[in-house]
Amino acid sequence: MRKRIFLSGLALFFLIPFFLLSQPKDERFGKSEEIRREIRLVNLINGLDLNSMQMEMILTRARETEKLRQESEAELRLRQEEMERVLEEIKFYRKDNQEVPSATVQRFHGLQKELRESRFGLVEKIREQAREIERVLEEHQLYQLQEFVPCIIPPKGELRIGQAQGHQGLTRGMERIRELPYRFYEKRKDEIVTRTLKRMKLHALPRVEINEKDMKKHILSVFEKARSLKDVEFEIQKEKLAEELISPVKPQALSSQFQMIRKIETFLLSQEIIPLLEERLEAGE
Repeated sequence: MRKRIFLSGLALFFLIPFFLLSQPKDERFGKSEEIRREIRLVNLINGLDLNSMQMEMILTRARETEKLRQESEAELRLRQEEMERVLEEIKFYRKDNQEVPSATVQRFHGLQKELRESRFGLVEKIREQAREIERVLEEHQLYQLQEFVPCIIPPKGELRIGQAQGHQGLTRGMERIRELPYRFYEKRKDEIVTRTLKRMKLHALPRVEINEKDMKKHILSVFEKARSLKDVEFEIQKEKLAEELISPVKPQALSSQFQMIRKIETFLLSQEIIPLLEERLEAGE
């Protein structure tokens, strides 16, 4: 089973020109994020090397998915408005410590069920669109998509659509730590561990909980182990040490099939991919 990619070596810093500070905050960052999403999708499309038939099929599914989302949003909006009225009614009774009428209770539970079913139905319809796309992708394209990690500047080399594979950044970091003189390392190790933890937290998934005290102990133990090894032993074990270092912040592995479908839903069925594919197909014609 292929190991999942973990981005641990780089933090993203936003350099904001002074003249942008006078612009409305939402507009400034909203446009920036929109362009970032487009660049990530362009990198993915470039790396997958889709043929015209595949692009047309994905474009059709993305359009259908966007239509489903819009229809679902309109339906959910109507139900949500009714839910707000029901909740206001419940609040009115509860503020006076009165029992909520059974009709209102039944409508509340009914609306909750309708909202859940509507959302579930949309998820299932989009999932079927993703399965259709999965069927037209070649094995090498599925592999590229499986390994894809969204990025702005793709790395040089064979894998052009995501961040660099493996743990090169981590192993280089441990190599530098091994080279530090004993006294300097002992004096600065707490600072080094804190800085490492900060970088790891930046790239950990939201669902991963981090106990800072325990993580600092873990990071220090790995660094101490790396410094204690002889050069030959370190060369043999450095990849294993890198994997050990990031293991506490890696999410539990999902099935590769589920990961694939989720990536198709997130990227190839996104709203932003529609104009990008339209432009490519028009240029091809």
